[in-house]
Amino acid sequence: MINIGQSAEPSRELIEGAIVEVLKIAGRQGITPADLIRMLDSGMRISEFLTALDPLTNANQLKD
Repeated sequence: MINIGQSAEPSRELIEGAIVEVLKIAGRQGITPADLIRMLDSGMRISEFLTALDPLTNANQLKD
């Protein structure tokens, strides 16, 4: 149950942690932070980015 006075915004720590995780995932695929920012600036959503990487991540896990 959501309280009326409760903020719908996630905590700053949660957001920072999520950003760090996305950057780590991108880095494992050879994508620099600057490349990721350019993709986001061009309109790509983080969810689209992660969905596009999912097959690559799964393929890399099979190699290891």
